[in-house]
Amino acid sequence: MERRKKVLAVTGARSEYDLLVSVYEKLANDNRFDFSIVVTGPHLSDNFGYTARYVENDGFKIEDYIFNLLDTNSKVGRISSIGYQIPALAQTFLRVKPDIILVAGDREEAISVTMTAAFLNIAVAHFFGGDIAKDGNIDNSVRYAASKFAHLHFPSLEAHKENLIRLGEDEWRINVVGNPALDRFVNTPYVSKEELSKRLDFNVVDEAYFVLIQHSIITEVEDQEKHIQETLIAIQKSGVKCFINYPNSDPGNYAIVEAYKDYSAKYPEQFMLFQNLDRITYVNLLRHATCLLGNSSSGLLEAPSLGLPAINIGSRQRGRACGSNVIFVNNEESEISRAIDKVLTDDEFLAGVATKYNPYGDGNASEKIVKILAELEVNDTLIYKNITY
Repeated sequence: MERRKKVLAVTGARSEYDLLVSVYEKLANDNRFDFSIVVTGPHLSDNFGYTARYVENDGFKIEDYIFNLLDTNSKVGRISSIGYQIPALAQTFLRVKPDIILVAGDREEAISVTMTAAFLNIAVAHFFGGDIAKDGNIDNSVRYAASKFAHLHFPSLEAHKENLIRLGEDEWRINVVGNPALDRFVNTPYVSKEELSKRLDFNVVDEAYFVLIQHSIITEVEDQEKHIQETLIAIQKSGVKCFINYPNSDPGNYAIVEAYKDYSAKYPEQFMLFQNLDRITYVNLLRHATCLLGNSSSGLLEAPSLGLPAINIGSRQRGRACGSNVIFVNNEESEISRAIDKVLTDDEFLAGVATKYNPYGDGNASEKIVKILAELEVNDTLIYKNITY
């Protein structure tokens, strides 16, 4: 019997786990692969809802738990957390001896995993490389650096492939597959507003409501309290109910969480705060929403497929490819309020959103990815890299 290809995925947060879970499912159920996962980062923090439970509940083989995240709101703390993560990853990689490692995106794990694997001569596949956000955030540098360490690329768009080529990557390493998050996202079972209200214990039947996901930006840490206040004031003035999702673990998140707690306590009939929801509830919360506000990539990547308007607030996500559903505004209450009014009243805008055009794909990315991984020959040609110019 032919040896199964050993594939190891590393996940650090619910956000990127949900992007690749459809790929993980196919790998775990394909007898050509021996698939397992390493769980690390915010997944293991009670402050962010211990989202490792979602990985556990999905039934995947978990190879290791790496506790590295410091409970801190400082930039130095984020660097220290990465420092703790790297040697632990190295030990796990040496023990497991995977043929190839999978990692996604532009958070800590993208750089720590790709760099560690490269130094150990282990092939690593990086997802979502070549994307460009003109927001000045450190995530851009992490994404570019991860691409240079990685041996195989799964970008979402042809334009991202061209960016990787301009970075000096071999064209044969690059496979444009779309956004694998859509595979499971668009096929999530439907839940009615009545059932959703029961699940959330918050009535949304016959009512418009917003979903707010606003993350801190590491280059704007000192401004986070002011920025989130501008957003919350605009929503409060609108009178529309709002579900608020916790921010990620980036420095500056403390001020955002405190503002969320304050508003949900002052206006309990309008605001509901949650750390994490199960996938079916969360997707249906978006499915029935009037608008997604904040600066989450979901507004660009997934919301178009639901015909969901998104108001992207501030510099995060600027310059990225997006559908007609996205309105970009600055961190100013007046601009946010005008965008809210547009979402509530502009029939022409809403008609464009209703087409559900999504530049990031059609929901069949995971099949393409698994086929490529199955046929991939892991050898010195793959491992040893040179710049192309």
